[in-house]
Amino acid sequence: MNKLRLSGFFILLIGIILNIKMYICNEWPTYIFFGLCLFGILLIGLSYLNKSKL
Repeated sequence: MNKLRLSGFFILLIGIILNIKMYICNEWPTYIFFGLCLFGILLIGLSYLNKSKL
């Protein structure tokens, strides 16, 4: 697994954890957490596009 995909999964996991915390603690919705999830998905997608062809 390359570094870009691993960092994408890490950022996606952090975004999901913060979204769950936001709903459990009944906090105001913030779109930064949703942005983190989308950024993580974007990094994972880019890692598949940048995969070197053998």
